[in-house]
Amino acid sequence: MIPCPCCRASNEVGPTCRRCRADLSLLFTLDARRGVLISEARRLAADSPRQALGYVEQAEALRPAPELRRMRAALLVLAGDFAAAVRSRPPGGSPPAG
Repeated sequence: MIPCPCCRASNEVGPTCRRCRADLSLLFTLDARRGVLISEARRLAADSPRQALGYVEQAEALRPAPELRRMRAALLVLAGDFAAAVRSRPPGGSPPAG
């Protein structure tokens, strides 16, 4: 879903806003790029968590989201950086057990 910056309508398909007809093609292009970055991070996660983390950071730069913070935390655990994983969990997340 892409929210229109002009009227705030949610849009599932583009390139124009369903309500106000604003051109959203750039936003849809960025969202597609973000999807590619997330897919690449998932593909690399098990074998190269640090490299996958770079893709997550690029996706977060395009549009941050709690699921990307969770993904970052999981990749940091896979990379053995447990302190950074705890720091990167989404706000309101459960504290670590123990």
